[in-house]
Amino acid sequence: MDRETIKRIVDEAHNEEANLVIWDKRDTFTVEPKAEISVEDDYLKVKMEDGKATVYVEYDSIYKLVVEKDRTTHSGTRAGFGAATR
Repeated sequence: MDRETIKRIVDEAHNEEANLVIWDKRDTFTVEPKAEISVEDDYLKVKMEDGKATVYVEYDSIYKLVVEKDRTTHSGTRAGFGAATR
């Protein structure tokens, strides 16, 4: 995924105070709204658990990002942004 797309999705999650779900080559994890996310040149830096854990995710390893909105008002499956690899 490219940096600008990732930044747009991260900003959307932040503005809506929604969870951000990240799928990469190794794992899937959910970032809560209170986590600190910084969009760097080649990776996302996520500080979670009040700074006790920091996760670095390279953009090339991300294949899907989802802004997970409040489930009480939205039903159905998650909609996200995926990167096609060729």
